[in-house]
Amino acid sequence: YRDRFSKQMAMVREHFALSARETEVAELIARGNSMAAIAERLVISENTVRTHAKHIYTKLDIHRRQELLDMLRELGD
Repeated sequence: YRDRFSKQMAMVREHFALSARETEVAELIARGNSMAAIAERLVISENTVRTHAKHIYTKLDIHRRQELLDMLRELGD
């Protein structure tokens, strides 16, 4: 794994059945990237990033970036 976030996201991916792309987007969200920055980095539209984010949040039963960060923090404990 590249770092702590990458390791935690792998655990989240397995537990919540995220796709590879959803995991990639979730990690970039957790790292504080904007939707525009994520779209540019992954060469996809902002709408596609938002769709991935909605799917991620639904699968994880969360509603905000902070809840994702809290979940990752709990995994690290």
